[in-house]
Amino acid sequence: MLGGASPIHRQHLKQAVRICIGRNIPLGTPIHSVCQIRHTACSTRAVTHSQAHPPDHQTSAERNFQRAHAHIGTPHCRSPNPHSITAKQSPITETLDSYPQEVVAAIDTCLAQARELVDCEAVKRIKDVPIHSRYFTDRECVIRLAQDAVATSRPQRALQILNIAHHLGCHLKPNHYEGVAYHLAGRSHWALVPPLVTAAKHHCGRTSVRLLNWNMRALVENQGYDQLDHVFEEFINKDLPPNRRTFHLLISGHLRNRNLNSAKEYLEKMAVAGFPVDPSTHAVIVAAYRSLGVDLKVQIRAFEGLRDLDGRLSTVVLNSIVQQLLDSRDEKAATRFMLAFDLPGGHGRDPTGSGSTTELVGEHTDSFSTRTPIDSPTVKPNAATFSILLRYMAREGKLSRMLKLLDHMKRAGVHPDPSILAALIRGYLAAGHSREAISVVAVLLSVRSPTTAGVFCSMMQVQPLTVLPVDVQGVPLTAHIFNALMSGLLDVMGLKAMRDILRTMRAVGISPDSHTVEILMSFLERAQGTGPRQLIRVLRSFSSPSLRPTIRHIHIILRSILRREKFKVHGCGWDTTAAKYSKKRTYNPKFPEGRILDTIEPYHPTAGLELPRRLRLKSWFRPILQSVSQQAIQSDRATIALRLKHEAVTRSDMGTSQTAFRNMLDQGLHPTIHHYSTLMDGYAKMGDIRGAKQVLREALEAGIQPNAIMYTILVNGYGRRGRPEEAMRAFRAMIRAGIVPDVPSIDAVAHAYFAVGAYSVARRVLREMWAQVWPFPPELEHANLRTLAVTFRSYSLNPEHGRRKLSTRQQRLLHWKMRAIKTEWMRFEQSTGSRPLSGGIIRPDGYPYKEE
Repeated sequence: MLGGASPIHRQHLKQAVRICIGRNIPLGTPIHSVCQIRHTACSTRAVTHSQAHPPDHQTSAERNFQRAHAHIGTPHCRSPNPHSITAKQSPITETLDSYPQEVVAAIDTCLAQARELVDCEAVKRIKDVPIHSRYFTDRECVIRLAQDAVATSRPQRALQILNIAHHLGCHLKPNHYEGVAYHLAGRSHWALVPPLVTAAKHHCGRTSVRLLNWNMRALVENQGYDQLDHVFEEFINKDLPPNRRTFHLLISGHLRNRNLNSAKEYLEKMAVAGFPVDPSTHAVIVAAYRSLGVDLKVQIRAFEGLRDLDGRLSTVVLNSIVQQLLDSRDEKAATRFMLAFDLPGGHGRDPTGSGSTTELVGEHTDSFSTRTPIDSPTVKPNAATFSILLRYMAREGKLSRMLKLLDHMKRAGVHPDPSILAALIRGYLAAGHSREAISVVAVLLSVRSPTTAGVFCSMMQVQPLTVLPVDVQGVPLTAHIFNALMSGLLDVMGLKAMRDILRTMRAVGISPDSHTVEILMSFLERAQGTGPRQLIRVLRSFSSPSLRPTIRHIHIILRSILRREKFKVHGCGWDTTAAKYSKKRTYNPKFPEGRILDTIEPYHPTAGLELPRRLRLKSWFRPILQSVSQQAIQSDRATIALRLKHEAVTRSDMGTSQTAFRNMLDQGLHPTIHHYSTLMDGYAKMGDIRGAKQVLREALEAGIQPNAIMYTILVNGYGRRGRPEEAMRAFRAMIRAGIVPDVPSIDAVAHAYFAVGAYSVARRVLREMWAQVWPFPPELEHANLRTLAVTFRSYSLNPEHGRRKLSTRQQRLLHWKMRAIKTEWMRFEQSTGSRPLSGGIIRPDGYPYKEE
């Protein structure tokens, strides 16, 4: 449990869930505009009707929010003046205030009623008043009203407006519906696009290629992969020739679903239809290839076609390549491609004058990374470019570099968007600057609702800053920004932070999305130790027609089950291994049949994992699994890693795990460091250290650099075999590689000595290595070994202990400390005589492993 966060209680969880599933929360996650639109084409009398009525963007939830929290504020933290937050107040037209009240009331009445329009009294009254009916009978007014309705907190109004217009005899054409679809897509209301296309077919009696393409794009964004082939068949049934964009959408959707075979099939169909593969096709492939992993051939092909693409597509291609390389933590390769961007200070130059763009992502410089891989044209960066870099720096805890990059962004003339502000919030929270992170959201709230901003700051108990490193004017407040704040504050404030943020989201009409649920479930599983039963309850409570379970939600549930599964099979703590070598205790491991995951033949979407038939888990999980399976979602790399962990670590079946690994490669998925680490852990737990080292060599050949987790697996493997000297040798190899030892790796070394009864050496390991993680507490100078171990392990949850490289001086200091530990170990062996405790372990099949 992290500092400041209180333990989870059932009533806390119920409160958090109840806030999100209240009846007055609108479906979808609207993205609000910040520019004012005047309705000059329609009746000018509309303005006079709206002046006497309150704006509809201040919902009842917002007014209740203000009244309910009017008492918040303590003598130590007074409620800040909302107007003290400096932000340019731009006029916001997220309402239908400039339209007559009767028109808006008729729309909302029909939206709330489940009856036919012919029976709606509000529509009948509108029809009898010409000044009101013109909004539903004049094409231009209808389309303008529908497009403006998209920008409100209830975008469903747009579809109802079109239905009323059709009922009153306004004959619209498919291109009118295409314009509305464009506005829905611009605000990410993808769930409303398919109903819009269906309405267009019904109203017009026909459809268009563009409408079907919009429908296909919405299915891809909503992960409705099971419908992609049906939409393509509709082109043939309607005698509409698909264009290049149609095939690009199909290829992109199947690649995002990790279905490489279907993507190849549509590449062939595209060529048959007269659209050969061109640079734009390579751009689509590389942009959608992130879910499959880094493929150098795909990246080079897309990069070679930059000269034949327009500026927008060139930026998309380069952004995708850099994103994939940073996902794999290959900073050097990412830097090479970044040199193609036209950054301030010159093409491929750092605007600070240091000489290269490596200052933006890392400290690695060599002759290979100071030139572009291919003589490329100049590519203009956009907001997504800086967002990718900022997210990477936030993950690495490089706040100073983030602020420096924001200066570069200003000089490049790039205005921030919600993803950039979300990355900035994550960077602040990773550095422990929660006040600055909260201030970003407070400034955005002050533009939308100053009163809500004041109440929000009171709940967070902070006085917001008045100056931000970026200009947030015109940036819409979205769920993505709230999710970034929520993910960081949960570790600091616990579930109280989520409750307060959800109340604020409801007050301003922003609904949680699937990532919000993922953040909550991940926190409950990781920091609170919540079991799978409660995780399933949370997911089912949040699920709705507009918020469906995803493969990432399933991954969290399976991960929770596997963690308990691993504990049941291998135990936990130092005593489990020490029992193997103790003369007083007996080591008798048992395989808990019927209480761990099973495997089934349908491989997708759980990679063949099936919940055990106990405690009603399977019956509760079945609707969630069916919801994801109906969308034909394929297994992702994270879920396959869980399958490997189940086979290799829990069942110790390395043959099946290797088969699953090869099947993943056959599907076109590129393994990550997690897959190799899981295989290493399986071999190490079986006592086959040679097999674990072979997997490590294969990872190196695949271009994956080992991390502390891989070396810790080797250290633990030697410790379980009763060979502490070999464990220390593996630990030394990690230090020579420049990898910073963390809590698990140091704990593994101490555990190796503890297992063979060298308690004084284990204590010396913890005492000497403590400073690598945290300053040693003076009050623990004379504490026993158990107290030291428990306290030291608590530092593993410290978010401030980030990744860094060891300097030469730090490596020498560690080697000096390890020599002192080795001296202590030699004294222990001298006191016990020979080394009977360093022998081999019998394999499960009864034969001893060969010594290496």
